[in-house]
Amino acid sequence: MRFTDKEKIMRFATTTTIRAFAASALLALALILTVGAAAKRDLAGQAAAQEMKPAQSAQEHRDRAEQYQKKAAEYRKEAEAHKKMLADYGRTVAKNPKDSGENAYIKKMRLHCEKYIKAAEALAQEADEMAKFHTMRAKEMEGK
Repeated sequence: MRFTDKEKIMRFATTTTIRAFAASALLALALILTVGAAAKRDLAGQAAAQEMKPAQSAQEHRDRAEQYQKKAAEYRKEAEAHKKMLADYGRTVAKNPKDSGENAYIKKMRLHCEKYIKAAEALAQEADEMAKFHTMRAKEMEGK
């Protein structure tokens, strides 16, 4: 059975559309799960921030340093998850061999993920610096 050029184009377009739709659906699900988890964490963080008072003792500074170290690890984990998501997404989107530029879907996802990765890495660095600060303050208070 031989297909005409028009039939080949229609099959290619249909297949590409289905693949793009499936990839978009998976991406939407991943984003919903990520945003939902982040929102839940933010609400818990806001409640903790409202209760947060300046550290008064060396032990409180050590506890704060540990909290910041955990936050930094979480931010780095989120950045890595977005790096993986971006790499995986690039493999799932159908590419037209005649297009020389970047696929619009991949570009949009790449820009989103790069922005998110940059922000998460900046937050991780800031949390590391705060952990160092609280560790230093704990040692100062202990006279070390």
